[in-house]
Amino acid sequence: MSDLRPMTRRAALQLELTRWSLTKSPWTRPHHGVVAPDHLDPDDPLVRVGHVIPILSTGSVLTGWGSARWQGNLMLGGIDRYGHRLPVTVATPDGGQHRHRPGIRATRRSMLPDETLVFDNVPVTTLARAVYDQALDAHDLRETVVTIDMGVSRVVSQARTTLANIDRLVERHRKTRGIVRVREALSLATDRSASPWETRTRLLAELDADVRGLLSNVPVFDLDGGFLGVADLIDPESGLVVESDGSHHREAEQHADDNRREERFERAGAVVCRVTALDHRASERWTTVGRIRRAYLDAARQGSRDWTLDKPDWWSGWDPGRRWD
Repeated sequence: MSDLRPMTRRAALQLELTRWSLTKSPWTRPHHGVVAPDHLDPDDPLVRVGHVIPILSTGSVLTGWGSARWQGNLMLGGIDRYGHRLPVTVATPDGGQHRHRPGIRATRRSMLPDETLVFDNVPVTTLARAVYDQALDAHDLRETVVTIDMGVSRVVSQARTTLANIDRLVERHRKTRGIVRVREALSLATDRSASPWETRTRLLAELDADVRGLLSNVPVFDLDGGFLGVADLIDPESGLVVESDGSHHREAEQHADDNRREERFERAGAVVCRVTALDHRASERWTTVGRIRRAYLDAARQGSRDWTLDKPDWWSGWDPGRRWD
């Protein structure tokens, strides 16, 4: 067949494929009752969502990160902070046959009609409802904030919702289990985070190192209007810059760019503290908190401040800068 795609085993048999042929290449069985081409990458989030679509029953919809990803959100990729795959969530608000199974989470939370739609021929929840459901299923408060940040981020080119839309869902479903945590997470969320690790670093600084009021992804300039760089996180009062290094920062070119930006910040009187994903490990967490706190105190004592967050006139006409506005 030239049009190989995930489908139910019953549908494959109706195409006159034999039971024997479905047990070998080019087929695999990602879920019970589903066959899929074996050349598809099982680590690709869209492939994982596609493996679930054939077994959606009448009245069921994709929600959570799977719905968001299907609609074009790039930051909710179905991976937790440890790199483990999160299940694809299927909602059956009116009842149905779905149940928890490996790779699939079933939920029967109440859902209003305007919280669902059909996107690219697949029944899904709206982006706001998808993020809301994923937030409810998050492991703890911080991962709830990560989920919301990634669902609303406007510094990444992607489909997104807004904090206001999620807040409206919280008000609609006040008696839902976990709603108190989602409401608290909304008070900590921002629509300017560029990665999950950046959000985790911001929460480490604010909640553990007591460095409040950090701004995310803000352009910084020298006093002559020269562009120093975009700070991942900056305290506008002290001049502390916290740089969060994700996996892409390990690449040689990115690492060199990071170093040059850090040097420009420091020459202008800011204090830079760099935090990697490894610094979030349980064994390193409080050491990292101490580093951030000491850097904050050093920044507060800095005498020179040759930097500003005020945008020069030329900034509004510079196309690359529009991402950060």
